[in-house]
Amino acid sequence: MSAVAQALTYRALFRDQNALTLLRTDHAPLTLGLLGTHLGGDVRTLPAADLYDLLDEDLDELRLRGIDMPRTAQQYCAAWVRDGFLTRRAHREARTEEFSLTENAHRALRLLDQVSTPRDAVTRSRLSLLTDRLLQLARDTDDNPAAAISSLRAEQRRISEEIAAIERGGVTPMSTAQAVEAANELFALALDVPSDFERVRSELDRLHKQLRVDLIEHDGPQGEILDQLFLGVDAIEQSDAGQSFTAFHSLLIDPVQEARFYNSVDDLSTRSFVNTFGTERMAYLQSYLLRLRRESFQVHHAMLDLSRSLRDFVRTRQFEEFRELADRLRRPQRLAAEVAGHVRAHQRLDTHLTLATFTPRSIGQLQLYSPSETTAELPEPPADVPTVDLEALRQAIRESEIDLVELTRNVDACLARRGCPVTIADVLADYPATQGLASVVGLLVLAHRHGETVPPDESAPRLQGDAPGSPPTQTVRWSVVSTGEERTARITALRFTTPLEQAAHG
Repeated sequence: MSAVAQALTYRALFRDQNALTLLRTDHAPLTLGLLGTHLGGDVRTLPAADLYDLLDEDLDELRLRGIDMPRTAQQYCAAWVRDGFLTRRAHREARTEEFSLTENAHRALRLLDQVSTPRDAVTRSRLSLLTDRLLQLARDTDDNPAAAISSLRAEQRRISEEIAAIERGGVTPMSTAQAVEAANELFALALDVPSDFERVRSELDRLHKQLRVDLIEHDGPQGEILDQLFLGVDAIEQSDAGQSFTAFHSLLIDPVQEARFYNSVDDLSTRSFVNTFGTERMAYLQSYLLRLRRESFQVHHAMLDLSRSLRDFVRTRQFEEFRELADRLRRPQRLAAEVAGHVRAHQRLDTHLTLATFTPRSIGQLQLYSPSETTAELPEPPADVPTVDLEALRQAIRESEIDLVELTRNVDACLARRGCPVTIADVLADYPATQGLASVVGLLVLAHRHGETVPPDESAPRLQGDAPGSPPTQTVRWSVVSTGEERTARITALRFTTPLEQAAHG
């Protein structure tokens, strides 16, 4: 590549949305310092309310140190989402939002970390690691059986010679300096893995959006993606990013790999070089698999949610509605292109267009109103206490509730008068519904609680349309309270056999 081509490539790299762009934004050191502390360590995701509280305290302390930070934490988080520092997603379980660092924010933090703690020199362990990986790659990609057997026999001879040397003179462990050097290389490699999860998650989000766009913008009857989704194929899991992450997740939950990792870390924790390497770093390695597994499960659940959302998008045929909407948006654009040669862009038309005045905003910008923060300028005069009218209160209660006490008295009185089981129609015939339909509903409630259905085999009058063998029905009548209009309804015949007061106390 020529120098000019390289220069143009770097210029495009600085213009693109990446880690370098984040480092050039206003307050980038402060932003990365705050967000890296709260979202770049053990905790990778925080609910919006928790992050706002933490940042409010940090912003207050920065202002005390003379740094101009005029906005609130909520406003800064919204700006950091637009700038590419934060990713805002809906919480899987709670009805809230959660924040996490973007892939570019993780890269920016790694760049700052490399600048603040540069490597002093070319390390032996790094060259050894590179050589071992190179030899392993050359051996694994060779399809010659003879070469593979020769390599394994050479490895076998090396192991035998090493065993013989140990039997003759014992073991010579690695020096403390070399051990710390190798451990630092492994620790730097371990720090790079968790940040990859956000990259995978971002890639899955981009894939999910692209699949939805492909489904909406496809002009044919059914595209390849749509055919696969109708056949039950998981397009996200079968993608390159999905397959790569699935393989990593399967390896991460392998109990054999887990046991080997923990045994190795436990053995290293007993070595003498640990004090030089750092106990905090050692503790990080001891909980490393747990951290990776937590991040991996979050990405795994996110992938399942995206796959389920995409399948529902197809199964419920929502994509057809979006296709129609996209077509309606494209139609005016096509018409505008057709008339562009005949009408100037600034030509006034005799058309009045009413624009919507609603401006959508995030619900996170809303703040709860606290009446206690507002004090009245003048004291409120004491209000006159009215005299309580018991009959007015009783009438108000009757308008809002069913008078079950009155209905209970009516049922018991009807039973005492007739001396035999009575139906709801019998009660209404003797005691009309004073609350209209509410009285009928109340009698139905009481009959279901304390009464019974009239058996079909009894000689009860049956109405036209009653099926043979089914419970008989009867007609009930009442008057509308407000207008006095007569109403009727057909209900299943229910009867009362015992007084309700007796049933209530029994």
